[in-house]
Amino acid sequence: MRTKSTFWLALVWLVGLMIFVSPGYAQERKGEAYIVQHNDYLWKLAEKYLGDGNAYSQIVAATAAKAATDSSFVPIVDPNLLYPGQKIWIPAVSTILVTSPTETTTGQENTPAASVTTSDPTGHIAFSFWNNSPTRCTYEVNIVSVPDCLQGATQCQATRRIMSLNNISEPALSPDGSRLAFRGWGEPSSPDSPFSDCAPAHPHRFLGHTTLDATEFTGFDGFWEDAHPDWSPDGNRILFDSGRNGDGIIRLMLINADGSGEEELRLAGQQPSWAPDNQRLVCRGCDLTGNRCGLWLAMAAPVKSWEVGHNLIAPVIEEPEAAQPDWSPMADEIVYQSPVSGSWDLYLINADGSDRRQLTNSPGVEGLPSWSPDGRWIAYVNHDGQNWSLRVISRNGTDDRLIFVYDGGMYALPKAVEPYGQRDWLNEQISWSQ
Repeated sequence: MRTKSTFWLALVWLVGLMIFVSPGYAQERKGEAYIVQHNDYLWKLAEKYLGDGNAYSQIVAATAAKAATDSSFVPIVDPNLLYPGQKIWIPAVSTILVTSPTETTTGQENTPAASVTTSDPTGHIAFSFWNNSPTRCTYEVNIVSVPDCLQGATQCQATRRIMSLNNISEPALSPDGSRLAFRGWGEPSSPDSPFSDCAPAHPHRFLGHTTLDATEFTGFDGFWEDAHPDWSPDGNRILFDSGRNGDGIIRLMLINADGSGEEELRLAGQQPSWAPDNQRLVCRGCDLTGNRCGLWLAMAAPVKSWEVGHNLIAPVIEEPEAAQPDWSPMADEIVYQSPVSGSWDLYLINADGSDRRQLTNSPGVEGLPSWSPDGRWIAYVNHDGQNWSLRVISRNGTDDRLIFVYDGGMYALPKAVEPYGQRDWLNEQISWSQ
C-alpha cells in the first residue's frame, strides 16, 4: 500500500512540475558554438538545428551577443556570407519555440529572439531601362533605397542614384552592395547611328563591374555577346551566359571577379543564378539533346571537353516558357517568370521541383524577379498597360508594394540598330542587395 501511495505522490508531483514549468525554458537543446564548414549557409543551419530556416536571424543575433563578450566569435555582418572556419553561436531551440510575431523571449544566451514574421524590406535594388529623352537616349542603371522609396516618391527620388556610366544595362549588385556588374554596350559603331548624339557612352562593349561611384572598373575583356552576370554569394566569382560562338547556342560561363580564370561550363543555358551554397546554379535550359526544356540545376564547375554534361544535375520544371530564375539566398527555393497562365506572372518552386505555386496573377506583366538579401521579399518589374514600375512582394504573396514608377523609362527600343538589335524587357534583369 505504501508503494502505491509513493507512486501516486510522485506522479502528482511530476504532473505539477509539467504544468508550472516555464514554457520558455523547454529543454529541447542547449545553445552551442559551431564552426562553419564549406557549403554552410544560415538558412540550412537554422533548418537543421532550430527546425525552421526562417529562424536564421536567431543565429545572427546570438552570434552578435557572444561576440560582445568573446573575441573568438565574429558578428555576422551579411547573412548571405559565411566563411569556412568562422565561429558562430547556435541558440537554444527553446528560444525559437516560444517566439511569436508580437513578442521576444530571452534564451540561455540572453539574446533577444527575432520575429519570424515578414518585416519591412530593406536594402537597395538596381534596375536598368532605356531613357528615351532627347538628351539621354541611352541605357541607364538606377539604384534605389527600398526603405526610402516605401516612404514616398519624394524621399525615393532624393536618394535615387543614376549610375554615371551611360549605355550599360543588366545590372547585378555584389552581395555586399559595394559593386555593380553590368553589360556594357559601347559607343555607337557608326556616326550615322540615330544614337550617336546621345549621352556619352561607357566605351567598353563587354561585361565588367565597378564601384557605385564608377571610380574603379574591372572589365572581363570578353565578347559583346556576354550577358546576364550574377555574383556568387561569397562575391568571388561571376556566372554569365554568352552567344559568342556564333552558332545560335547560348552557353554558360564562369569567371573570377577579378577577371581571371574564365571557364566554359560546356552547358547550353541562359540567365544563370547561384545557389546559396556557392556551388550550384539554376538556369533556363534543356537536356543535352535539346529537349525537356525549362529550368535546370547544374554545378557551377567547369568540365573537360569529353565530360560535357557531367555538371548537369536535374530539371526543376520542364516548362519551356519558364525564364529569369532567381535562387533564394536563404533556401532551396526558386522564383521565376512564366506566361503559362495567359500573362507573365511570378511563380515559386522548390529546387527539387516540388510545391510549385503562383505568386502573382494579373493581366499585366510581372517579371524579372530578384530575391531580397533576407529571402523574405521578391522585387519585380510590372507593366499595367501604360507604365513600367518596380514593385516588391512578400514571399507568401500577401504583401505587394510599389517601389518606383519609371519616369519615362522604357524597354522596347525605338529602333533596332547596332549594337542593341531588337531588345525588350525580356532581355533585362534587376538585382537586390544590401
